[in-house]
Amino acid sequence: MVKEFTKVEMKQRAIKRVAEVIYGQWEEGRGVHSRIFEVLVPDDFVLEGISKKGNDYREHIVPCVLIRNHANKMFDQGSTIEDVETMINDHLRIVKISTDEAKYIDNTLGLKERMPEGWEFGHGDPLARLHAGNVEIA
Repeated sequence: MVKEFTKVEMKQRAIKRVAEVIYGQWEEGRGVHSRIFEVLVPDDFVLEGISKKGNDYREHIVPCVLIRNHANKMFDQGSTIEDVETMINDHLRIVKISTDEAKYIDNTLGLKERMPEGWEFGHGDPLARLHAGNVEIA
């Protein structure tokens, strides 16, 4: 029998699943592709908003590669799966923006796979890339 879950419960289960997969791969000395987030966490669980200029491009507010790398660093430093789950929950969000805004952030600003200078997990605004790109969320 299939158990019914609320959307909030399903989101938390999906994020915990990602943290567990990353941990398992880390524990075995193997890497995991940053697309793991897209595979295990449906967009509607993490959709944060839509740009005033368009919505034809799905943009992770913090690049998935950074979230994955930080999770591995946290495990290196002795963090638990629950710690990593919290970090992922805080940073894995999507905003729909225009293609032009995405090109500006990725190419002009050079922020495709990084955050603005000085940004740190746990201290910086997760929306810093979008702010740097002058993206206004409706």
